[in-house]
Amino acid sequence: MSIHSILPPEAYQEEQPLPRGVEKPCPYGFVDCLPLPDGRLRIRRIISTDPAAYLDPAFAPGEIFLPDAKG
Repeated sequence: MSIHSILPPEAYQEEQPLPRGVEKPCPYGFVDCLPLPDGRLRIRRIISTDPAAYLDPAFAPGEIFLPDAKG
């Protein structure tokens, strides 16, 4: 079924809940991670006031979080 509307789909479709995340400390502050079925953690975002944190590829969104990674 097609819906022709000036509204974006988010306005009339049911909102899906976000998967529950896990926050872990890292050298820059914290990382918000998504638990994977195999027990690893995939980084969703970094929470930091240090600009260098956002340039470090080890803490980029989508990367696997390694607790022993150094910033």
